[in-house]
Formats: sequence, C-alpha cells, structure tokens
Amino acid sequence: MKKITIALFALVAMTAAAQNNFTISGDYSIIENFFYDPAKVVSVHLNNDSTAHLPLGKRQEKYVVKDGKFEISGNVSRPIYSNLVAELEIEVEGEKRQSSTEIPFILEPGNIVLGTEWALFGGTPLNDASVKMCTRLGELSKAGEKEKLRQEAFNFVKQHAADPASVYVIVQSPNFMEAKDILTMIDMCSEDMQHKNTDLSLLREELTIEAQAPQEGDMFRDFAVEYEGKTTRLSDYVGKGQYVLVDFWASWCVPCRREIPNLIAAYNKYKDKGLQVLGVAAWDEPDNTKKAIEEDKIPYPQILNSQKIAADTYGIAAIPRIILFAPDGTILANGLRGAEIEKRLSVIFE
Repeated sequence: MKKITIALFALVAMTAAAQNNFTISGDYSIIENFFYDPAKVVSVHLNNDSTAHLPLGKRQEKYVVKDGKFEISGNVSRPIYSNLVAELEIEVEGEKRQSSTEIPFILEPGNIVLGTEWALFGGTPLNDASVKMCTRLGELSKAGEKEKLRQEAFNFVKQHAADPASVYVIVQSPNFMEAKDILTMIDMCSEDMQHKNTDLSLLREELTIEAQAPQEGDMFRDFAVEYEGKTTRLSDYVGKGQYVLVDFWASWCVPCRREIPNLIAAYNKYKDKGLQVLGVAAWDEPDNTKKAIEEDKIPYPQILNSQKIAADTYGIAAIPRIILFAPDGTILANGLRGAEIEKRLSVIFE
C-alpha cells in the first residue's frame, strides 16, 4: 500500500508539472526585421522574476540557436508579466553599435510563440487577450476615439485585475493614454499584482511626475542649464514670438537619432515661415552630443548638458520627446513623432 501511495503522489506531481510546462519560441530574424537599421540578434534571454522558472543552471543562459530560431522551456506555477530581451548589434550609417530591445509577454503554461506582426508573443490565453486589447487601443487612438479607448481599457483592467494581462496593457498604455488615466488603472489592479510587479511600481513613479508636468494648453516652464561657464535657458528660445519645436534627445538613443531627419526636414521647410527647432540633450555627455550633432549634420541650435534638469521639468521618463510651443510659449502638442511632426506643422504654416 505504501509503495502504491508513493507512486500515486509521484504521478500527481509529474502531471502537475506537465500542466505547468511552457515553451517560448520564435525566429529571431523577426526581431531583426523590426528595426529600421540593419540589425543582428546576438542573444536572447528573459528578465524579471521569470528566470526563476527556468531549469536550474540555465537561469543566466543566453539563447541563440544556430538555425536562426530560439526556444526556452521550463515550468511556471502562476502567470507572470515578463520580457524577452534581445541583445542586438545595429548598424547606423555604417557604424556598428550595441543595443537591446525588450518584447513584453506573459509567462504562462503552454506554447508561447513570437508572432510576425509587431514581433509580439501569442499562442496562450493571456498573451492573445493582451495583444488583442493593445491592438484595439491602437485602433481607437488612431481614430481619435479617446473616451471609448479609455472605457475599454478600464473595463479590460477590471476584468484582469488579478492577472498579469492587466499589467501588460497598462505598461503599453502610455502610447495611447494620459498619465492620470494610467495611474487610475494601476490602482484598479489587485494588491497582489501591484506588489509583485516592479514594472507597475516604476511606471507609477514616472507617471506621477508626468502628471504634475505641464500639459498641452499650459504655459511653458523655464529651466536653466550651465555649460562651459555659460547659462542657457529654454526662455532664450520659447515665448519669443516664434513657434518652437523642442526635441529632448540623447546621442545614445537610437529612436532619437531616427527622428533627427524629420526635425531637419521641418527646420529647412519652415524656418523662413516662423519656426525654430531646438535640441535639448538629456542624460548625455556633451562630447557625445557634439559628435552626434556633427555626424547627423544638425543645423538647429542645441542646449547641451541638461542631464536630468530638462527632463524633470517636463516629466519626461523616456526620450525622444518632441514638444511644439506656440509663439507665446503655450504647449500646442506634446509627444510628436514621425509623420505627426509634418502633419501638425503643415496646419500652421501652409
């Protein structure tokens, strides 16, 4: 009888373990193709506490399989919001640089697969639900349906308050929603979700600062930066009777460097019609900023060495951040990117 009991317990344990098994797989060329510049994936690995669910001895392992695919396996007792980190070698204007990108997903039992659209994971219930919701929010944002977007996001978070699908959508929502609404959604999550997810804690801190920062329709806030014995202020440019497009950027920031051609084009097209473009280097060493200015042939003026002063003044947690100011210093648009820059300026100048 004792041997039968032990065998039964062993069978139950094996069955439970099998039910909790996961695999994460994909073709890393999908990640490479997601970048504008030539990119090569050097390795992939998991971050956050998801590594605790890998087999012992493999928790620090970096995975890249020779045939161009990767697969990570283990077991997980509860769904966890996580990220796949891809370490990259990127070629920018003929120069090779190291970079990385994080792809969010929910670590849960089942076969989690990297999809071809937007390089996002699916194949399991919570991953599929999260990606579907974020796609929906993107559609509503593009259509300008802000109130409908807000309500659908709130409803989703309420429905998933005790599972990490809520975390997934909240972490992606700064692309679509205002800081105050995202903070409301964080409060909707269960205490367990809030306490176990450092991503939510960090996002709350960032958005609390952003929520207190000047918003569209507010007057600009001045700041002063000292460099090489000279003090430069934002008010040297903003509030002087011109439209001013201000780019908060850094030399090391790949997305920042990608926006620079858009800003140069705007400057060249509208400078004679009353537009000033200004770069503000944040979290960057001045020598590196100067080198990037020379490499990218930036013609408009810069405020160097702002470090965190400018970012703190405007509640900026991530760059690039491009803000358009009216001639009197009022904020007209906050967070312009890509084609949005020309679209907004053409309304003013053409």
